[in-house]
Amino acid sequence: MRFIKAFNNNVALVEDPSGIEWVVMGTGVGFKKNKGETIEEESIRRKFVAETSTIRKPLMQVLDNISSEVLDVSVEIIKQVEKELNTTFNNNIYLTLADHLNFALKRATEDVDYSLTNRWEVKNLYPKEHQAAQNAIRLVFDRLNILLPKSEETFLTYHFVNGQQIKKTKIEETLKMTEVINRIIEIIQYHYQVKLDEESLHYTRFITHLRYFFIRHYNPENSDSAQVDQTLLEVVKQKYDKAYQAVQKIVALLKQKYGWEVTGNEMLYLTLHVWRVTNRETMES
Repeated sequence: MRFIKAFNNNVALVEDPSGIEWVVMGTGVGFKKNKGETIEEESIRRKFVAETSTIRKPLMQVLDNISSEVLDVSVEIIKQVEKELNTTFNNNIYLTLADHLNFALKRATEDVDYSLTNRWEVKNLYPKEHQAAQNAIRLVFDRLNILLPKSEETFLTYHFVNGQQIKKTKIEETLKMTEVINRIIEIIQYHYQVKLDEESLHYTRFITHLRYFFIRHYNPENSDSAQVDQTLLEVVKQKYDKAYQAVQKIVALLKQKYGWEVTGNEMLYLTLHVWRVTNRETMES
């Protein structure tokens, strides 16, 4: 890799032997480097291809408008959150988070906040990511002495959820995932006339299942193509009849509103999850 330009000490624009340009991140990759100097691959932690003008121009515009302090804090946040969530984010989050944080800091200095109606849902659907978002806001305050508004808990949560997807997705898809999960929870609670226990282990497992259910819909190559044994499905239908009725309502909604086709496998697993998450409530009612 040959050095072209530094954005800060740890972010630089480089060119590989075939002439393709990359934005690279790593400790000291941009520190006191001269144009044409060799950058060793071992020093690069992350890299983003920028080989076409349609990619390079907006990429350069984003990076040129973000201070080195904001870039450094963004990288520090990602390292912290990856450790908290025990995950590895896709590369895309490095630039999207830095760009978002840059504007969030400007809004904070102007005392601008956004009223979000789904803050409560986000906190309950993504508790680990929401906690990580709160910790990230504390880190920003510690490093830059700027307190981000309350709405950033929600925005950052979406970034951390989105950054874990196997396939690169847009924040809009994460918003849609939240909407779909909320609708499913509403159907179950109305069907059983109960309020689900959001602190229970079964609820947490159910939300996790729904998140991966959504991801599989957008990543069909990761779906299980094997068909469920119809005899097993019939047994589940009979044993957990009320849960299966709730799942039928869910399937009908997903088909009508989103055009989804739900497989027999998913109906089976959804039924078992619905029964588990409602079993305590139904026993008490």
